[in-house]
Amino acid sequence: MKRFLAALLLLTFAFVLVGCGQTTSTSKGHTVNITLSEFKIETSASTFQPDTVYQFSVTNTGKTDHEFMILPSSQGNMSGMSMDDMDKMALASIDTIHPGETKTLEYTFPSSTAGTQPEFACYLPGHYEAGMKQDVHVRQP
Repeated sequence: MKRFLAALLLLTFAFVLVGCGQTTSTSKGHTVNITLSEFKIETSASTFQPDTVYQFSVTNTGKTDHEFMILPSSQGNMSGMSMDDMDKMALASIDTIHPGETKTLEYTFPSSTAGTQPEFACYLPGHYEAGMKQDVHVRQP
């Protein structure tokens, strides 16, 4: 009976975590699933702790190439800016992610980002303007 109750409690806890969109912990940190498609970004978590390691698993379920950038804040339309300049502004990024491909990125939001609202984005031509952006939050410690 104790095993049954323990298993039930563990299963309930797992469902609560999944249902709340929480990250999952692994030996490499917390896994966050990101899905890119035409033209949106979906994330399994949108609030992050500073000084915590996150393993972003980014999957392109769309029919065209995409990229994944973590920017310090919403940058709006950066047309006319070179990709090199955009990459310099990014906290982290994955260049080209082909349709059906999954790439991973390990990133830790530094304590200096606490209380900020970074943005996940794709800045391939026209993608950001079409809606490929997602505001996220870094908690205060």
